[in-house]
Amino acid sequence: MLESMRSHAQGWIAKIILGGIALSFVLWGVGDYFLGGKTEPIATVNGKAISGTEFYQAYERQLNAYRSMLGKQYSSALMDSLGVKETTLQTLINRRIMLDTAQQLHLAAPASVVLATVHSDPSFQSARGFDVQRYHALTRNMGFSSAQDYENDLRLNIMVDALHKALVDSVYVSETEIRDRFNHDYQQRVLAAVVVDPATQLNKVKVSDEQAKAWYEAHKQNYKSPLRINVNTVEIDPRKLAEDVQVDESEVRKAFEKRKAEFSRPEERKAQHILIKVAENAPEAVRAAARKKIEAAQARIKAGEDFSAVAKAVSEDGTASSGGELGWFKQGSMVTAFDQAVFAMDKGQVSDIVETPFGYHLIRLEDIRPAHEASYDDVKDGIRQDLVKARAAEEAYKLSEDLDEALGMEDSLKAAATSLDLKTINSGLVSRDEALAVPVLSDPEIAAKAFSTLPGQAVEIVETSDGRYVAVEVTERVEPEVLPYAKVARRVLTDARLDAAAKQAGVIADEIRHSTGKSLDELAQQYGQAKYISKPVRSNGQGDNASWLTQALLKQAFSTKAGAWVDQAVHVPQGYAAVRVQQVIAASESEYNKQKEQIAAEVRKAKGAARFARWMASVRDRYEITTNPKELDRYK
Repeated sequence: MLESMRSHAQGWIAKIILGGIALSFVLWGVGDYFLGGKTEPIATVNGKAISGTEFYQAYERQLNAYRSMLGKQYSSALMDSLGVKETTLQTLINRRIMLDTAQQLHLAAPASVVLATVHSDPSFQSARGFDVQRYHALTRNMGFSSAQDYENDLRLNIMVDALHKALVDSVYVSETEIRDRFNHDYQQRVLAAVVVDPATQLNKVKVSDEQAKAWYEAHKQNYKSPLRINVNTVEIDPRKLAEDVQVDESEVRKAFEKRKAEFSRPEERKAQHILIKVAENAPEAVRAAARKKIEAAQARIKAGEDFSAVAKAVSEDGTASSGGELGWFKQGSMVTAFDQAVFAMDKGQVSDIVETPFGYHLIRLEDIRPAHEASYDDVKDGIRQDLVKARAAEEAYKLSEDLDEALGMEDSLKAAATSLDLKTINSGLVSRDEALAVPVLSDPEIAAKAFSTLPGQAVEIVETSDGRYVAVEVTERVEPEVLPYAKVARRVLTDARLDAAAKQAGVIADEIRHSTGKSLDELAQQYGQAKYISKPVRSNGQGDNASWLTQALLKQAFSTKAGAWVDQAVHVPQGYAAVRVQQVIAASESEYNKQKEQIAAEVRKAKGAARFARWMASVRDRYEITTNPKELDRYK
């Protein structure tokens, strides 16, 4: 079957040679080729253009960074959702403005600074230090035509960084700001609440047909039909390909000889020890005292006491609680003196006193696991399976490449698949829930790709986490539409009642907040609701991870005085909470002294970022900036 699939792909080789000519037009833009590069700029800053080439290089560098960071999770749809294209453009505009400002201020980056920056970059280092070949290769990979182009760009970046640093580092942070931030972050509070559960109000609220219809009109967007798509998929599964893979006995034996070391197990020993710690450079008196302790332990063992019991009583190692157990280890795993002693002992033997850089030891050898070398017969089946899996994975990859090439020559996934004797599966119109019944679409990764693709978009082959290759082609997409009231009346009534019950719970929580002269216990009992009390908790939630202590609740509670109610009912997972600050616990002065420098750095960084943002906004207002959305849309 595999040979048949590959033979069908060979017919495309000649076409690909011709296709390569067209491919350059696709990659670089037909317009650029025929118009001699006279395309419109992506943007202008005071009439000076940001060209398509400049944008393309910056955009590709951004995309490559995301590809490297995200791996298989990378997708064009994700980049679109993150707004990478627009962010890249705005960054280029800001950079152009900052360069102009830097030049007005006569900032410069001397060649010596550029050279030092290049030579100190760890990306360009090898074991021998700065690596010229690596430098030229990496700068080309970054999209620069030469190292000189990279250095010119770096020179500009240094100027921009200098301006940015001057703006950010000049901020002043007062002692009061540091103290306020510290108090906010490290102060603890004990909070108490009565939480009104909306479920307790359901039987007390009534919703008429008119109210339900009014709810429906106000929330129509909640009552839409599901998105449905019709998808063609082709799945290349190495597990199925493996059924046809044959591996000769000679290949298995050759792999065994190559991997013999994997199947050999060296001798291992299991031991326990007693350690009395002493540093190598400790004074003689200290060493003598430690020696006396280990000799006393040795005497107890010679007198018949159990080694484990003595280890628990006197050992100063972390293994003392387990009787000095070290488990199994190979020769060479321990420090030399310890290792030599263990591997010279007989099973059950207790060593003399052994000195290592850690101190003095007594060692008991518990057991020996002899070296073992697996025979060919022991491991041949496993090796065969490994070879089959590897061969099938390679075949799957080659077949996915063949399919990708065929897609460039055919007008549909089905036609491309037919040319390779691959089966196309059609889902029919399915929603996300219905797609779970379609084997290929039950994979969340494939379903996400399918439901984010529009009809007519290029077919993309997705490599799944389990090694399959799946091509996805959406042929039809039925967008959600609002369902008529008659079809969703029951759902609407339920939702309207739940909303009314939640609102009533909020009203009751506010009643509780305004109650006077009663304890929380009395209020909880009076209203038939639950009472909650927190552990001492910081504003970030550290100290108590109870689910009712939401960030919204903590934010309000930490701006409320001790003994007072939070000034409104707070929605929490359990319902609506009437919250009171029971106690405020100030952080210690010693903690302040410990955290002061770090907090000052954090405040300085935040103020610096805010200052730069304000400066950038004010400077941009003095420049005439135009962008060209139509030209920007050309870049995918």
